[in-house]
Amino acid sequence: MKCTKSAVLLLALLVAASTFSCGETAAPVTTDAVTTTAPATETEADKINWESSGLPEKDFGGREFTVLTAEVDSTNHTWHMVAPEEQNGETLNDEMYDRNKKIEEIYNITISSVYTASMKNDATNSINAGDDMYSLIFSKIYETYPMAQEGQLYNLYDLDYVNLDADWWDQSMLRDLSYHDAIYHMTGDISPSTDARVFVLIFNKDLCQSLNLEYPYQDVLDNKWTLDRFKEYIADVNHDVNGDSQMDFEDHWGFLSQNGFSWMMYLSGGGRIVDKDQNGDLYVAYNTERNVRLATEALEIAIDKGTTLMADPYVTANGGSWPAVTTWFANGGALFRSTTLEPVPRDLRALDVNFGILPFPMLDETQGRYYTLTEEYSRAFSVPVTADMEMVGLVLESLAVESVEGVKPAFYDVVLNGKVVRDDESKEMLDIIFANKIFDIGLFGDIAGFRNMLKNLETRGSTDVVSSYASSLSAAETQLEKICNNFDSLG
Repeated sequence: MKCTKSAVLLLALLVAASTFSCGETAAPVTTDAVTTTAPATETEADKINWESSGLPEKDFGGREFTVLTAEVDSTNHTWHMVAPEEQNGETLNDEMYDRNKKIEEIYNITISSVYTASMKNDATNSINAGDDMYSLIFSKIYETYPMAQEGQLYNLYDLDYVNLDADWWDQSMLRDLSYHDAIYHMTGDISPSTDARVFVLIFNKDLCQSLNLEYPYQDVLDNKWTLDRFKEYIADVNHDVNGDSQMDFEDHWGFLSQNGFSWMMYLSGGGRIVDKDQNGDLYVAYNTERNVRLATEALEIAIDKGTTLMADPYVTANGGSWPAVTTWFANGGALFRSTTLEPVPRDLRALDVNFGILPFPMLDETQGRYYTLTEEYSRAFSVPVTADMEMVGLVLESLAVESVEGVKPAFYDVVLNGKVVRDDESKEMLDIIFANKIFDIGLFGDIAGFRNMLKNLETRGSTDVVSSYASSLSAAETQLEKICNNFDSLG
């Protein structure tokens, strides 16, 4: 089943992100006796910021620019914020604060956030009432994805001033979540929130050394970081520390994960739930020979009691605390852990542990590149149809371009700087991780209940992917057709 629509092909727009002009090289400076050339170091003309963008100034008369923002668990989780209320000495917080103040002054506006735990309800009520209180919505995509299908959000291609092909916008999101000539969610350098919710592997460097294992960094760089190589690392690591003949959280493990590792690995290994053909039409993509193999191998790792421990029981035993799992890992509980990146700046950097960050492995070397799964809880910006399009376009693009040399580097610093040592080796890994993000419409549309399909196989200790795929295919195609029809009806 394919979803078709007569429209200009979007793929031509997505071949490469265009680089925004940053100005010409400084001309030679002539003195009475000597002609000198400007040094190669960065000058104001080389910087990517509001001044280099060519965006016009405009006075909006002191208007409020209010962002309806999904609730943040802690004020320390700055990566999920848009408008910090004050400077606090923390680099990321202050970069975002300074960025906002600069744009406020240029456009004579006040940027603020309204936090909510009921995003879809609050946003829908405001839109249905014709209320223009909210200029932007910054939410978990799974909450606003249905709103797009219901016609409550602007197509971001229709916003004046916003250059979606520019490097400061996330080209992977544009590629994967657009439908023909429409896109309703976008992020980029303007917010590190989505980068905080990508799936990665972390490993204990000290434990790696004690086991006489090389750090896997070079395997990653050589495109040899595969599932087989990963399995070599975690084999024979399990150790019954307390000698009770039972492997549990009192012992040492090769791999710590969580329920659902199989679907995380499936998507990180290049598998897709929904994909696009050369015309930009969507189709259900998981029922192929390669994807069956990939899901099977991911399940084999997930259910292997000789290498893999699931963190969920430990979380339950510790009052629902995922940071408790991070502490257990930091204390030498496992060689590897799969996780979103967020526990690194949130928890792990404050602990006495020497660790590294890696992308998920490839299925095999023929894959040719790494894929970084961004979960459906990732946050992005959407524009309610009641907003002032001119103001939103100008301010949104201004915030984005102004974030390139401040907000984005600040997030790297938060992730890489730790109590033990700055993890410069992982910097290159982060570059690979962030450059290869993927988003799957099948996650946001919950096509075939794909996540639960593989999780249920994990629970049963089964790898019968073929039967599960075959039995779910017809319903998946019907679900996707409905999503496409909803978008088609918007015109």
